[in-house]
Amino acid sequence: MTTPHAEPAPNPQDFAATDQCVQCGLCLPHCPTYGETQNEADSPRGRISLIQALARGELPADAPLRTHLDGCLGCRACEDICPSGVPYGQLIDNARAELRRRGARHALRDAWMHGFATRRGLRRTLYAGSRWLNRAPGLSRTLRGGPALRRAHALTARLPAGRLRFDAHAPRTRGAVYLFTGCAAEVFDRETLHAARRVLEAFGFEVLTPPAQTCCGALHQHAGDRATAQRLAQTNCGAFAHDLPLIVTSSACAVSLHEYGTLIGAPGAALGARTHEISAFLAAQPWPDALTLRPLAARIAVHTPCTQRRVLHTPDAAEALLRHIPQADIIALPGNDRCCGAAGSYMLDHPDMADALVTPKIRAAGQLAPALLATTNIGCAMHLARALAADGQTPEVIHPVSLLARQLAAPEPRA
Repeated sequence: MTTPHAEPAPNPQDFAATDQCVQCGLCLPHCPTYGETQNEADSPRGRISLIQALARGELPADAPLRTHLDGCLGCRACEDICPSGVPYGQLIDNARAELRRRGARHALRDAWMHGFATRRGLRRTLYAGSRWLNRAPGLSRTLRGGPALRRAHALTARLPAGRLRFDAHAPRTRGAVYLFTGCAAEVFDRETLHAARRVLEAFGFEVLTPPAQTCCGALHQHAGDRATAQRLAQTNCGAFAHDLPLIVTSSACAVSLHEYGTLIGAPGAALGARTHEISAFLAAQPWPDALTLRPLAARIAVHTPCTQRRVLHTPDAAEALLRHIPQADIIALPGNDRCCGAAGSYMLDHPDMADALVTPKIRAAGQLAPALLATTNIGCAMHLARALAADGQTPEVIHPVSLLARQLAAPEPRA
């Protein structure tokens, strides 16, 4: 008889789906971390066994168990391939919530989640401070601190310029849509937000950006802070109250919003049903007769994030959109079925594994020698840009919609 070492989880239903796993092992070849370590505890079925033991009180919530569960990228490749339909994404989130309930904390991640992600004023301050530091290399090197901060500095080395501002425009021919601005995009990807507005308007949509919107809550949910994720979901449901399509530029945020039903029930499910990643949304629209793009005789490699491929199931959307650019040579980046290692804050928390996973993609980019590398997720873009720069490669990493906006032949709409 097994002697319990820890208290059972307060809500066994959170872990009931572990019984769906038949331990067939079909997920193993698709798991990036298992591929690197060859450790069964770093595989999906191994982690499910650990979650079962934690929920039953057969294992303590100690450092080794936390290491294996925290080492999961959340790419959900296993979920996509599982013949038994195990909802692995929910299980790993629930397990991390249980570990957090038992005292597991991560100082850097918590500071990011409760400061940067939920406070717009702090984001603006960080943006201004980071741009200032990047213009003072000597001082920047002095203040970078430890490895995590050095990596964070490298990720923010090319911040966009300009204020994040959306002017009101007249109603368009195809009706109105909401644009989700998120938290990280406000600092690291302002160009894409402005480009999204431009392209949506060129397609004939009126673009609304409610000021009450906030972070999607993905970082909080995946770190086990369910209460904050639920609060953010409720705020966004209130901000996007009208029955309009919600357009999202980052595929990771799109997944988080799309799955609000698992967080807050019916209101979240209703919002999730009208949430669209922008590349997939535009690729599904009839191309406007009056919309023309300038030719671009360049090779463009397309990286498909796990969120786009495994959860939204629109892996070809970005390529389809970019093929409208005359003379562009569009090529899928080899290894698009494997995670790049970004995975939200994973690239900061687990830099060695993140670097190991991005290395094959950097090698593939070196062989293709593209002028641009397009991706629909801000985390992947930052991770890839840092790794490309470290390898001495110079392709510009860009969102597909930003590239589309650059090639618009018509002038930018005015108020």
